[in-house]
Amino acid sequence: MEQRELMVETRGESGSAAARRLRRRGLVPAVLYGRGIAPVALAVNAKSLRELIHAGGQNVVVRLRIESGGDPPTVMLKEIQRDAIGGGVLNVDFQKISLTEKVTAQVPVILVGEAPGVKQGGVLDQVLREVEVESLPTDIPTSLELDISELEVAHSLHVSDLSAPASVAITSEPSDVIVTVSRIAEEAPPVAPAVEVEEGAAPVEAEAEAEPAEET
Repeated sequence: MEQRELMVETRGESGSAAARRLRRRGLVPAVLYGRGIAPVALAVNAKSLRELIHAGGQNVVVRLRIESGGDPPTVMLKEIQRDAIGGGVLNVDFQKISLTEKVTAQVPVILVGEAPGVKQGGVLDQVLREVEVESLPTDIPTSLELDISELEVAHSLHVSDLSAPASVAITSEPSDVIVTVSRIAEEAPPVAPAVEVEEGAAPVEAEAEAEPAEET
């Protein structure tokens, strides 16, 4: 994965009021942390951050250019908090990493092809949309593809059916279901409504068919 650069600035204030003031200025509150360093409060341009995530995804490897100077740390986006309504980024955590040490990350699973089971009337359900992988930061794939072109009705594909580059290990449980095609449940025949009987009332018996009177 290509490394990208992002300009950030340090911030002295903390708390929700200070965070709101930053957002009004078009900035996103951020924190840098990692092994061997004390947490550093940062602010990043919201537009630049959106472009970064759009271009490289959450697993993008970034060199942070801090305005105050110093050696730019290499980081990954560890956590992104979004607005539940508008979807904008409210806060972001950067984790300092080493390019020579493996990390774990969540990678999206993309379905490719058309499942025959859907053409047969089944319903496609992608149960798992991400899997966990372990690799060097620059080897993390943007996504993993899963071919569903042979997926029949009442069949599933699992994590074990995924393929990854040799430098990437898939660490999710191999038996976890990723996608399945299920049958559409047949509608049950209508059931006649039950007749309520008042307490103490004699049960109603079916009326016998009237017989013709005997002739005298």
